[in-house]
Amino acid sequence: MLAVLVLFVLGAAWLRDWRGAESPHKGSDNEAASSASNGTTSSDYENKPSEIEIQVNERLARMSLNERISQLFIVDLDALEGEKPGESAIAGLKELQPGGVVLFRRDLPDVRQTITQNRELQHTARIPLWIGVDEEGGSVTRLSFANDGNGNMAIAASGDTALAAETANQISETLEKLEFNLNFAPVADVNNNTNNPVIGLRSFGSDPTAVAAYVQSFISGMHQSGMPAVVKHFPGHGDTATDSHVGLPKLSFAEERFEQVEWVPFRAAIEAGADMVMSAHIQAPQLEPSAVRSKKDESQITLPATLSPRILTGILRDKMNFQGAIVTDALNMKAISDHFGSAEAAVLALQAGADVLLMPPQPSAAVEGIRKAMDEGKISAERIDESVRRILRIKLKYGVIGQQRKQSIETEEAIKLAEQFLSSDQSHQLADRIASQALTPWGTKLDTYRNQAFIQRHMKVITVIGHDERSLGQVRRAIEDTATSLYKGTGKLACHGLLLSDNKLAPAVQSSDAVLFVTRDIYLQPKATSKLKAALKLALDNKKPAAVIAAGTPYDIVTLSNAPLGFAIYGAADSNVRAGASALFHDRLPQGKLPVELPERGSE
Repeated sequence: MLAVLVLFVLGAAWLRDWRGAESPHKGSDNEAASSASNGTTSSDYENKPSEIEIQVNERLARMSLNERISQLFIVDLDALEGEKPGESAIAGLKELQPGGVVLFRRDLPDVRQTITQNRELQHTARIPLWIGVDEEGGSVTRLSFANDGNGNMAIAASGDTALAAETANQISETLEKLEFNLNFAPVADVNNNTNNPVIGLRSFGSDPTAVAAYVQSFISGMHQSGMPAVVKHFPGHGDTATDSHVGLPKLSFAEERFEQVEWVPFRAAIEAGADMVMSAHIQAPQLEPSAVRSKKDESQITLPATLSPRILTGILRDKMNFQGAIVTDALNMKAISDHFGSAEAAVLALQAGADVLLMPPQPSAAVEGIRKAMDEGKISAERIDESVRRILRIKLKYGVIGQQRKQSIETEEAIKLAEQFLSSDQSHQLADRIASQALTPWGTKLDTYRNQAFIQRHMKVITVIGHDERSLGQVRRAIEDTATSLYKGTGKLACHGLLLSDNKLAPAVQSSDAVLFVTRDIYLQPKATSKLKAALKLALDNKKPAAVIAAGTPYDIVTLSNAPLGFAIYGAADSNVRAGASALFHDRLPQGKLPVELPERGSE
């Protein structure tokens, strides 16, 4: 009889975990059906705790205080090893028992090691881990063995919001096959500062309403694939001229400006069901005027948003009514680590209203800092539980708790399925379609090239000139590949690549049939801009067909507005570069539209 009772209890626990792994949509349907079948009204149902809430309460009751504090942290493997030299990251995870880990390109060499490692990481945890990654697509990707996609600005240049959902769905499916369960995406920042060094192509553009629409679409694609959405970087990082990885940016706008611009996409994201919102390490003195003393140089600095109660609790939580989890941006970034200690930053972020503390430079010290703050009465147990509840809700909603179902597949079978998925053309076809739709033409001779290809079959020599060796090489190879594919051995095209600093530039231009310039945010480099303008003038003076491929942000258009023909490709992802090269061979212009407002054109 006792054995039967034990089996019954174990079976009930397994069933709870299994239910926790159901998708949120399935959960809602099942709950509604149950309520209808037993005769309860909707008001009766609303007054009852949900299945997930019951599980949250049960799990929280079984957790020790140390487990509750540790659940707040998502750590990186390097920090674990760095804090305790000689101890492996696996040993560190077993000891610390954090809520999750975040992995980077250096941790992810191939499919086999990624899946094997993710399973090993998961096996260290008593409460299943978030295994997170920054896989935004385009310029921010971590999977060297997967398709990079296009990037958000390219998606927006296509003019089709549905492509954001398709992209999010594709990325989420890839990550699910590799056994990740958290992706720090999408970016909701409005990029309206041409000198922004960290957002740029990661943004959907400079129009708040348009950005909001693409963010909502991206979130829907993530949710369709069963992946939580992490929207970043609140209260807005798009109008900064400082990278918070290396410094502490400041936005001195009044709240009215934030409402009209920066917060439009975040409000839309919350409406679309964003699960987490990531904070930005920026100073916003008109939102949070409190000053603190920097440990770097003893100067007074405004409390950054990540550590601001007014911004995280007063605005995001209370004013915007965000009910999900607030996650900090990485606490090892210099905007925070230069000015605050690891323990101090963790305590201040938690006091400000953050629920998830991402990448403290010293994870164990941060945990001890929170314990000490509790002992001193600065943080209550109720405040810890508040955040742990939010974390557990999301883990249950998306099946992070209940992972035994996914891991019922043998490792070799999981590796095989992931490799098959990645080797299919599905992601490449989507990326190529987006890249083609995103291509945005400009130039003084657009009418000529509406029915005439830039590179024509009779041409023998094309010179490609650039200031960035990587993008120059990518475009040159893409032109060669396109020529080989189109001509199929019936014609040969020599494609020479030269950097702007090459002393053979003049004779190369003079002996070419056409000259192509490749730029990558050259507008930020005055000396290179002067050299490129001189080289363009040389080509035009020699009556050579000349064109530009802008492989970075489209702000190079302003610098080279007098080019006869140009294409903005929105990043050097493979599909974007291929699309740009292909357009040079065709006698029709692409239809992409600029998703950012260009600054006033200077005189040429």
